[in-house]
Amino acid sequence: MPKISVIIPVYKVERYLRRCLDSVIAQTFTDWEAICVDDGSMDDSGKILDEYAARDKRFRVIHKENAGVSAARNDGMKHARGEFVIFIDSDDFIHPQLFEITAHLADKNNADIVSFRFDARAQKEMRRLLRAGSDTADFVPKSMARAYKPQCVPCVVTDNLLWYSTERSHSLGLFRIRHCYPVLHLMRRKFISGMKFDTSIKIAEDFPWWTEILLRRPHAVILRAPLYYYVPNMSSALNSATSHKVFENISRATAAAYSYAKKHATAGEFGTWSREFLWPFFIIVMRAARGFSGGMDAARIYFEKMYRDGALGVARTMRARKYRRRILKLIGRK
Repeated sequence: MPKISVIIPVYKVERYLRRCLDSVIAQTFTDWEAICVDDGSMDDSGKILDEYAARDKRFRVIHKENAGVSAARNDGMKHARGEFVIFIDSDDFIHPQLFEITAHLADKNNADIVSFRFDARAQKEMRRLLRAGSDTADFVPKSMARAYKPQCVPCVVTDNLLWYSTERSHSLGLFRIRHCYPVLHLMRRKFISGMKFDTSIKIAEDFPWWTEILLRRPHAVILRAPLYYYVPNMSSALNSATSHKVFENISRATAAAYSYAKKHATAGEFGTWSREFLWPFFIIVMRAARGFSGGMDAARIYFEKMYRDGALGVARTMRARKYRRRILKLIGRK
């Protein structure tokens, strides 16, 4: 069996797909399989996947009707055979030593999960190119050429992953894991066995998933190394959605995460999760609502439900308390 199973959901990304697949082939660690799930692509993405599978037997391709990224990831997990699993989005790409470094640290520390970062400088440069009207399909970051010694990569080893995790973008902490991205982790397959992405949630589907990861209390290794390259996508589900769709999905995601946290977290864990995830999520929703036509009306319905569920009860930071007052005013509560 391969050491690492790489799961790549693919949908209409023919322009960027080869770069993604080539970055997997270029890995210095070679004991892997790539399960590529063609989620009903209407372009040549499926043909490109078949081409790579014909050249390299480590690629396995699943062609299916379109059902969304959550279903594609779930299908990939069903076919995974590796000791560890990594998710990669098909328009993104990875550093050549990602597998080598994470597998080394997972084995050395008997870890359930090894978390790393995306390259923020490369993302900033790609955004600049997009604003200038340029394409990013051929962009190669300088950091791709950086060589690491896996045994010398700075890291933190912890049994309290929740303490190091946050949805706040500007929180302090050298080894903070920011946001709920599934793609920024090597995970032991046995540890995430039975976990599924909710296919009814099309936006923010990673929020309840990451909440469950945290509250399963993994033995974790956290890196600062920027080993993943996230490509900004202006046609993503969030950027192309209507306000109704956004808030309908966010409501489902928040309710699912909140329900799981209430059931499985200790009092201390719930307080930390509420401060670092629930309230930052509420703030993001409140700010995003201004950018949509009818957004505040949709937000009012969303926050009224959260109020009835009890989710607005505790605001533990000054910023959260400020937004709590705004939210209560929006829904006509005190």
